[in-house]
Amino acid sequence: MAGNNPAAFQPKATTPEGIKIENAARALLKGVLKQSIDDRREFGGVIHRADSAAKIGWTGPFRGYASGRVDVRQDEENRGCPAGTTPVAWYHTHPVKEFYNLHNGELITMHAEWDKFIGGDEELSINWNLIGYVATFDGRFWRYNPPPSTLIDGKPSTKAFAKGTWGPLNGKL
Repeated sequence: MAGNNPAAFQPKATTPEGIKIENAARALLKGVLKQSIDDRREFGGVIHRADSAAKIGWTGPFRGYASGRVDVRQDEENRGCPAGTTPVAWYHTHPVKEFYNLHNGELITMHAEWDKFIGGDEELSINWNLIGYVATFDGRFWRYNPPPSTLIDGKPSTKAFAKGTWGPLNGKL
């Protein structure tokens, strides 16, 4: 996380631990965004807290298999995080503004919805009750807070139509 000066940004997080998590996400995304843009691939991982010492760590960044897809190991045991840790957030990049596809020999351009936290992004955050961080190709840093949840059979559950909050954080990466 060298070269990152978290003091230069006003965090959205309001607790000391939340600020550490946000700073880790900012530094991780800053470190991988250029490669993500160059490769036209999402990169991402999971941020975790050590249960015994409250130390913040992370997995990845893992290279995605497409411009709009990355497997951050969320379906693995403990979201792919080491034993003795608790997943607290996840991070990834949105490296492109448009996707290109061939349809009957014709090149089709599709808007990537790079400035939204919807679909699989939102589902991951809601299903696992994890804050989501995104760095976009234009250098902006975004945060998604999942809606409040309660535990049912040990799994987070939100109200049927609950929505989280989404928006850019101060300063570019």
